[in-house]
Amino acid sequence: MRRYCTGGDIILIAVLLALSLLSIGGIRLFSVSGKHAVVEVDNRRVLELPLDRDIVTTVRGPLGETVIKVEKGAVSIPESPCPRGYCMHMGHIRQAGEILVCVPNHVIVKITGGSNDGTAFDGIVE
Repeated sequence: MRRYCTGGDIILIAVLLALSLLSIGGIRLFSVSGKHAVVEVDNRRVLELPLDRDIVTTVRGPLGETVIKVEKGAVSIPESPCPRGYCMHMGHIRQAGEILVCVPNHVIVKITGGSNDGTAFDGIVE
């Protein structure tokens, strides 16, 4: 290994690793916690849930009922009638702008209420 790596290579790897760790910390430091979870079914707002209380509720979509759980300021979908269950494996969301989607059951859960209020762009497509 020493034959292929010079001292400059090792320094470059260390600097890139340090920058990566700092950027991950910066993302966590500057992320904005949301205040509400907005639930939509078929592009219609059906619920707005506060994130400061623990709540378990259901919404009805074309395939059946999807369970939405708010616990310790985070939102998840623990149960859904969709065939593959991808929405149940998306985990918890808590930052403004994050989203959970159950495509087969037409359910969308968005976090809003931070400083960007969920309207900031990830990117622009023309």
